[in-house]
Amino acid sequence: MHLVIINQYYPPDVAPTGMMLESVVDQLIEMGHEVSVVCSASEGYSGNIKNLGNSDAVASQLNNVDLGRLDLIRVNSTSFGRRAFVGKLVDYLTFYIGVAWKVVNMKRRPDRVIALTTPPFLSVIARAVSKLRGGDHGHWVMDLYPDVMAAHGLLSPNSVSYRILKAIACWGFGGDRCSCVLTLGPDMASRVQPYLPERVPVKWVPLWNSGLGHSPSNDEIMSLRESRGWESNEHVVMYSGNMGLGHSFDEILQVATSDCVQLDSNSPPRDYSSSVVRFAFFGDGKRRGEIAQRIEKNPDCLVELYPYVNSELLDTHLATADVHVVSLRPDWDGTMLPSKLQGIFAAGRPVILIGSEESSIGRWVLESGGGWVVPPGDVQALAIAVEQSRIPAENEQRGKFAREFSEKRFNRAENSHCCAAVLSS
Repeated sequence: MHLVIINQYYPPDVAPTGMMLESVVDQLIEMGHEVSVVCSASEGYSGNIKNLGNSDAVASQLNNVDLGRLDLIRVNSTSFGRRAFVGKLVDYLTFYIGVAWKVVNMKRRPDRVIALTTPPFLSVIARAVSKLRGGDHGHWVMDLYPDVMAAHGLLSPNSVSYRILKAIACWGFGGDRCSCVLTLGPDMASRVQPYLPERVPVKWVPLWNSGLGHSPSNDEIMSLRESRGWESNEHVVMYSGNMGLGHSFDEILQVATSDCVQLDSNSPPRDYSSSVVRFAFFGDGKRRGEIAQRIEKNPDCLVELYPYVNSELLDTHLATADVHVVSLRPDWDGTMLPSKLQGIFAAGRPVILIGSEESSIGRWVLESGGGWVVPPGDVQALAIAVEQSRIPAENEQRGKFAREFSEKRFNRAENSHCCAAVLSS
């Protein structure tokens, strides 16, 4: 088949959606398909990749794939950036127009046009241009719109605007030519199903670790910890990733900056060796300012704020923590599914999830035994989980469970192959 896949980002850009797509494209090519990836040539996800062009030099960076079976098509669009709302809309619009033009004017007819969900409502472009070229269309849903906008607080589910956008989304997924819909987890699959024709089943495949698959040595881990000024006996609680509106930080900041959180009688005895707890936040997003303000007001607390780490260091970076915190507000369940759990579990580190047990992440944490699930707003329960993570035997056991679950359920080769099979079936 000739598969045309549309997503705003693709390597060498470091956006997670593009990195995941790259693995699937490699699998599709191995399966014998010809793949055209249509993506942006403008400013990258990280803001430091510009004017990627459409050259073989760029394509040759993509894991040495067979360039005869991969056509990397970069679309010129505006690049006002993600911070200004109007500028972002203009970026989206010019990207949509560029994508439609490129696909309609392809020399070879696409057998299937597959849309991801960056930017939103690419499904509409996929259905429209596939009709014009005589193919069918498929979808890999990583963010569900307009549900994300409702969770974001931008729209009310009862508003006219929401109903219009939902109708547009339903049209994009609909029609007799919709061949496949793939999502990231069970909660997202349930939430997507009402958008689809009854005959189209929703399938889900978990993502995988977006790192380089490097297993860092203890010396590498300790060296990176030392470069950050972390002592060997410190218990590092880390948040690493996007600091967006779908995440909750108030609970962890209360625990991190307060000595007055009292543990109940079921708390573990303080007979473990880690005498100091250090909280470290890595990343960026709209909620980063909340963390910075809390640190400024509590300068004596061991709370640190860093930017994103380079992708080359990701595997070692995640292993420098003793335990990770992941958060997802329940009203966002099924609208998106952060992929940070996969990298953390691959590093053999346990997770404290601030979120719902019914979410995909909550189910995986509980099923694996690789961490704790804390209800949003329950500062006391979070403090207890942090204390339990300080018990060396407890932390080590949960980290072992996390790594075993990762090897079985978040396997890059197996899961990317499953995604490729769904999208090409």
